[in-house]
Amino acid sequence: MDENRLATLEKRVAALEDEIAIARLMASYGPSVDSLSADLAAALWADDGDYDAGTWAGMAPGTTGVFHGSDAVREMVATEPHQGFVRSGCAHVVSAPRITVDGDTAVAVCYAQLLRRDEATDSYRVWRITANRWEWTRTPAGWKVANRTNRPLDGSEAARDLFRAALR
Repeated sequence: MDENRLATLEKRVAALEDEIAIARLMASYGPSVDSLSADLAAALWADDGDYDAGTWAGMAPGTTGVFHGSDAVREMVATEPHQGFVRSGCAHVVSAPRITVDGDTAVAVCYAQLLRRDEATDSYRVWRITANRWEWTRTPAGWKVANRTNRPLDGSEAARDLFRAALR
């Protein structure tokens, strides 16, 4: 195999490895938060990474759903209302992502669902479904979330805009 073909193949394999690494990290989010493993969830984020979870029904007055830094993500998982969701039965489910890697940064878009258990009927319902944009950065410790943005799929333009921007 000549040097050019080998270099091309190495580049393609590296790109696939990056996509797989990011997909695996994204797939670990739900199990991390649903097992109340706040440190594991926080470890997905860069120290200065942001998580804009948007708004949801029942938010405490004065809260924004925006978490700045991995420490804030850790605290989100370790406190209410998240603790109550998990203790009453829930699942954070992330769909298969569309990942675009560009050097040391990447963007992934996907759906995320929050399923919550109804204790009265012992059944589950989709409580929230969102469009998600994850911005990743390569660090010495591997890929980390630089920014994650959720927008509810409630018919508003914000979720469609989030998807459109990533699909261009």
